[in-house]
Amino acid sequence: MSEAPPTTPADGPPLAGLACLVLAHEHPQQLRLLLDALTRAGARCFLHIDRRAEATRAALLAAGLPAGVELLPQRESFASGWGGFGMIEATLALMRAALAPATVPPRALCLLSGTHLPIRPAAEIAALLLDGREHADLRFACAEPPERESLRRFWYPTLPGREQESRLLRFLNRNTWRLGRRDLARGLRGMTPMVGSQWWCMTARTASRMLEFLDANPWYVRFFRRAHIPDESFFQTLLGAAIARGTARLGPPSSYQVMEGYGPRVLTAEELSAAFASGRPFARKFDSRIAPDAVSLALAGAGIHSAAPTAAAATPGRVAVAARRGRWVWSGGGWATTP
Repeated sequence: MSEAPPTTPADGPPLAGLACLVLAHEHPQQLRLLLDALTRAGARCFLHIDRRAEATRAALLAAGLPAGVELLPQRESFASGWGGFGMIEATLALMRAALAPATVPPRALCLLSGTHLPIRPAAEIAALLLDGREHADLRFACAEPPERESLRRFWYPTLPGREQESRLLRFLNRNTWRLGRRDLARGLRGMTPMVGSQWWCMTARTASRMLEFLDANPWYVRFFRRAHIPDESFFQTLLGAAIARGTARLGPPSSYQVMEGYGPRVLTAEELSAAFASGRPFARKFDSRIAPDAVSLALAGAGIHSAAPTAAAATPGRVAVAARRGRWVWSGGGWATTP
């Protein structure tokens, strides 16, 4: 598959050629904000709703999906709980849908959650994500400190779930070393184990090659079914191999988030200056029920003036939403744009 030249506004909508793969399970109102923002800018969205989230699916269908959104049917949905292999299965289903022969061929696939929002104008997102590189947070697993799993996530099988919420789960996973350690060189057949954030953007060429490899090598899927938090290593290891072979080039990550414990922290308006300064096109985790001002500021930074719920009216002067370029500074107890 040959690389197309980067999209420019003259070619059509800024995000034409970008296929957004969205993993969601709750809060359909905010999810609709994400889908509207992406499709209005020309992106196509492929949406997976957790198999257990029937209320979310029903609410979205009742309200009507925006044009340009393809919702995977219930029969192709997975229970994609935290730290489980269902996340991988759901992502693979979205990749296959986006790259299906009957679809308009995308140039890049961007993996997002239902709690993501764009924080930069569409033209800037296109300039970064459609530049022919792979945009991911990618690190050698062996370089992680022991308290961040390191190679333990590959050596020892573990049960999925948030250990901070279950003392029993934490105890069981801390003692699986007694069952013996896997031989990584043999299990991965010489591939270097890599890790990184779950959220990435890959060229369609690289994504297609990944699917071809997986179809021809079922052992790879079997190996990662027993890995801890596989959504942070499954695609990353494949991407690392492609970069090592010289068939892919790495660019800056596509998403910004602030981790706290076992998951991302809900971003507040006060924290968005760091998100904007990162230069990354998307950020998470947003929740209009907890921090509505942050949702409004994020959409304004993307050049979108939305009817998203906001608490700004209740706190006059705290939030200044007047984005022209999406570049924000903190001044006088509120946000303002640079000239």
